[in-house]
Amino acid sequence: MFRRLLRQISLRVPRSLKDRIPLRIKEVLRQQYLPRTIVIDIVGSCNLACPSCPSGGQNKNRGGRMSLELFHRILAKIARENPGTTVSLFNWTEPLLHPQVPEFIEAVRAFGLKSRISTHLNTLQDPRRLAQSNPDAITISLSGFTQEIYAVGHADGDIETVKENMCRLSNALREAGATSEVTVYYHKYLHNLSEVDKMSEYAKSLSFKFGASWAYYMPVERVQDYIEGRLPESDVAFVEERFALNIRRSVAATEPYRTEPCAFPSTLLTLDCRGDVQLCCAVYDAQRFTIGSYLDTPLEVIERKLQSHPYCQECARHGLHVYASWHGHPINAEYEKIATEECERKAVLPHLVKIEPVLRQR
Repeated sequence: MFRRLLRQISLRVPRSLKDRIPLRIKEVLRQQYLPRTIVIDIVGSCNLACPSCPSGGQNKNRGGRMSLELFHRILAKIARENPGTTVSLFNWTEPLLHPQVPEFIEAVRAFGLKSRISTHLNTLQDPRRLAQSNPDAITISLSGFTQEIYAVGHADGDIETVKENMCRLSNALREAGATSEVTVYYHKYLHNLSEVDKMSEYAKSLSFKFGASWAYYMPVERVQDYIEGRLPESDVAFVEERFALNIRRSVAATEPYRTEPCAFPSTLLTLDCRGDVQLCCAVYDAQRFTIGSYLDTPLEVIERKLQSHPYCQECARHGLHVYASWHGHPINAEYEKIATEECERKAVLPHLVKIEPVLRQR
């Protein structure tokens, strides 16, 4: 009862007021009263090769997809342990590759939970069926309006297919009377700022919301490889030529915040398509960061492992826990300054950066 009341109050508290609450107090409130968001990859692969995402690398296909039967058992446990939470059907992979994604969304609702998907929308098998499943939120992630620009950040993707699918989805949602909140999320790099306005106009013409924010490099272990000089030269070239949010400057800017607790252990629980718990949504290497089976491991054991994993200290030592969760953090203002200065230094268009950001890139 108190959790439900606190969630309702939280929705009405302005962001400016929330930002004044000390982080340690926020952590206590989250742990005691607010349910974690559950992040689940229902497939093990992505069909694009985006250079800023680990799913675009050589290990892009970790294989497999979750069965609906396994998903139902996971949802039953989630509903007991995190009633009223949001289940996000994505982390590193493309959920619309799963042929049963509408059934997954409907299962989430059947357990009294909220659903969210994020997609690059190069694939849309049945827009009518997806619209009928009525997910609570849909995010469409992209990085350009023309193919020449889009293909840099979303390699192997086709922006004309995406735009066509956006139109198909908009029509299907309208015909189904769906209440899904759709946001088109634009990843801003140095090379694609001139197309932000065009995509914003197109998204709004379809009655979609629009948000944009600076692209950033992930996962955190790959950011660590970069700042410690272990990243392959081919990846270094992309990092240093394309990101307005300069990675070395951004990581250095975390210095005053590195002793802050990481928000991920108390706000998120991350599962892969096998139903195994991962350390957090910001790491990728399952061999290093698998905590154990969600169904077979008591929640208190999962929490203990999340709080005591040795990599967390290493991550925090570099400030990567701040870098990976900078939206809504006080460092956001510093990151906006860094990105704008990089745009000015490289003579691109900093006046195009004022679009309201949304909270999650992937």
